[in-house]
Amino acid sequence: MKRVDLVYETLREWERNGKRWVSAEELACALGFDRANVSRDLNRLWREGKVQKQNGRPVRFALACGPKAMTRLDRLAKQQPSLAAAVEQGKAAVLYPPKGLPMLIVGETGTGKSMFAELLHEFAVATGRFPPGAPFVTFNCADYTNNPQLLLGQLFGIRKGAYTGANEQKGLIEKADGGILFLDEVHRLPAEGQEMLFTFIDRGVYRRLGETDVERSANVLLICATTEDPESNLLKTFRRRIPMHILLPPLQKRTLDERFRLVMQFFQEEAVRLGKEIDVSANAVRAFLFYSCPNNVGQLKADIQLVCAKAYADYVTGKKQAVRIHRADLPFQVQSGLLLEKKHPHAASYSLPRRWYVFVPHEEAADGDGGLAVESESVYGVIDRKYGELRERGIAGDELDLFAGNGH
Repeated sequence: MKRVDLVYETLREWERNGKRWVSAEELACALGFDRANVSRDLNRLWREGKVQKQNGRPVRFALACGPKAMTRLDRLAKQQPSLAAAVEQGKAAVLYPPKGLPMLIVGETGTGKSMFAELLHEFAVATGRFPPGAPFVTFNCADYTNNPQLLLGQLFGIRKGAYTGANEQKGLIEKADGGILFLDEVHRLPAEGQEMLFTFIDRGVYRRLGETDVERSANVLLICATTEDPESNLLKTFRRRIPMHILLPPLQKRTLDERFRLVMQFFQEEAVRLGKEIDVSANAVRAFLFYSCPNNVGQLKADIQLVCAKAYADYVTGKKQAVRIHRADLPFQVQSGLLLEKKHPHAASYSLPRRWYVFVPHEEAADGDGGLAVESESVYGVIDRKYGELRERGIAGDELDLFAGNGH
């Protein structure tokens, strides 16, 4: 039994015995697991809608109360109203009998298409559409644009001897059997691949590259994504087989409240990854609210990560006593948000009640309502290691300052 399943079963057993709300520490002690691992499992179960949590110190968890439990997809719609229509479309497609409807997610670079597909998979598991552990397989068609044969082999599999040096290989459709296959940049799929794919959508069957006498079958819900106009970049016959088109709006079309929640969420995620409190001035927050961010949510998150990495480098090298971010610490393009603020039609009515925003390193807070999962690996460990190496080599003074200034 997987650890996450054991955590869930323990919660069920304790509730039957009258112990409902428990902390990660209590479960970790009872099961003999590391607390951080148990905390991750509990937050995964929470994202899947299987448990609910009660904020406080410590955060406590209990089994979800039937239909009242919200999935992370529901929380996304609540916190980002501009995505509510997309969420409802996605849920309808997942639940459509008997096997769900194929989907095409359309949006600019950085609007969160991959994340949205992951949330649809979590929703499918939480609602029983797929069993726990159902596969979620991702593939970016752009990775093999210059080699259509290899692209098709990755997707459908390869028969030994299909071409010189070819070995037997399972395709992604086979690996995704019983779950979801997410194809990003699907407009990069050649016409031949689109034709093979709509045959699979129609009949649920496919052949590996080089096979003529074997017909294979799989039960896969297909989710595609593109940054391009589907009418111009996909075969008409392929588009007809994907009835559900879901549009994710760019960051500039979302409200200030929505953008503020994203800024808060991303700083909170960095505090968790760093394991230290991060203090951010109100002016720095306002800059992130109004600066031009052409690559959407993805760029917003990356810019916040870079600023946090720079602040941490300043802290490690002794230039600052805490991980603190002022307006002056921001890159010029982010600082320009304070000038662009004056041109924003709703800026005057959007006030921030605090001078400083403090983000604490509690994993339970990182997801927020509809937040993203926190990555396990961190740039901060790299900063620590490189700084240690420089100190061991006797490098100090101006060179350490240069390291801090680069933030890497």
